[in-house]
Amino acid sequence: MTAATSAGAPQGAPAASRSTRIEAMVFVGLIIVLSIAVLIATTTIREPPGSTNTLGARVVPYAVGGLMLLSAVVVLIGQLRGRFGHAEAGEDIDLEHGTSWVAVGILAVSFLSLMVTIPFLGWPLGVAVLFTGASLALGAKRWWAAVLIALAMGVITQLVFGTLLGLSLPATGTLTSWIGL
Repeated sequence: MTAATSAGAPQGAPAASRSTRIEAMVFVGLIIVLSIAVLIATTTIREPPGSTNTLGARVVPYAVGGLMLLSAVVVLIGQLRGRFGHAEAGEDIDLEHGTSWVAVGILAVSFLSLMVTIPFLGWPLGVAVLFTGASLALGAKRWWAAVLIALAMGVITQLVFGTLLGLSLPATGTLTSWIGL
């Protein structure tokens, strides 16, 4: 038995390199900082006084932040004990190719486009731009199918969240106010 397998690594798994261990620790550290920021920011959510709602607006953010913090601390403890995951050799993972920065850039622009498209086009069309960009960046074969599915998703989310649940999602924006919704 080698030193790598006696330190908690499974049989046959190569020991994690130092740079891989540092990257994993930094990532877990960022998740811990993010979860603490979520918990602190949740305290600033104002709830109306005298609300009859037993579950206020803070419940879900506290639950998400708490679960994030708990999960990150458990992973950090495992890493400090020498338990690091190894690269997967799955059938749809190509370990020879690096990150596709073009796809990452298209995804980032798609998400950032919501800041512009929602005020000017409204929720359904803004979300359609996001879904279309994301599906094309992730390899959609037929662009027209991506656009149609994205439009359907925008309309469905508008109907479910805006109409049925009563959330404030703008159906139209300044450029589409002539539609009359």
